[in-house]
Amino acid sequence: MIIWFFVVLILTQSYTASLASMLTVQRLQPTFVDVKEIKKNGYFVGYQNNSYVEGLLIKQLTFDRSKLKPFNTYDDYHEALSKGIQNGGIAAVFDEIPYIKLFLAKYCSRYTMVGPTYKSDGFGFAFPLGSPLVPYISRAILNVTQDTDKLGAIERTYFSSRGSTNCEDPSTSISSNSPSLTLHSFGGLFIITGTVSLISLLVCFFKFFGSHWPTLSNSNPESSFWSKLIEMAKYFDQKEDPSSHPNIERHKSRVHAISSPDIIEPST
Repeated sequence: MIIWFFVVLILTQSYTASLASMLTVQRLQPTFVDVKEIKKNGYFVGYQNNSYVEGLLIKQLTFDRSKLKPFNTYDDYHEALSKGIQNGGIAAVFDEIPYIKLFLAKYCSRYTMVGPTYKSDGFGFAFPLGSPLVPYISRAILNVTQDTDKLGAIERTYFSSRGSTNCEDPSTSISSNSPSLTLHSFGGLFIITGTVSLISLLVCFFKFFGSHWPTLSNSNPESSFWSKLIEMAKYFDQKEDPSSHPNIERHKSRVHAISSPDIIEPST
């Protein structure tokens, strides 16, 4: 039984790990993860209209200008992505991370942010020379950037992650594209456990049956088959008595006295 226990334990752990791996791959696997694949297949990509992202796509990522489509709203992103690459849609959207997070906050159950992050120049605020607003704006920016709690609250409010309670996508409250665990998911585990348990039970039964049936048949040869089964059921919970197995030969050690050897004396 100890061997069977370890076999079931190993099979259970292996099955659980495989199931978790499959669910994780299904949950996180996007359509495209490589920019080279998108360019090689000639797919269209989207970006925010009147932003510097267009220049980044052409100069840094070497996209063909004819494969770029500008959009103005998040709904335009969603419509183009929903069409698919075969129906005049786009394969991916390139935009600044804050805007992508806002888009995912609205359509959190349908899209995901993948791939590397491409560096670009930062933002700046331009003021006329001698403007009195410069010190106030600088202090306000420093107060926000140095307060980690405030930054975290802003991110949780406006950049809610996928699957959170702040998701505005109505489809998340009805059905989600992410796979979930059901009773059917553990069908293989139940089959493995049930099969091993049944085999162990049958082995134990036949072992007990084979060791007690000859003795019971010899002691009550005229009893019916069902009567013998009832008697065996009574013996099942009892400790096995070695005397109940007459067929087992027992060798008893006997100590015999050894006679002293004859002493031969020389004749006078």
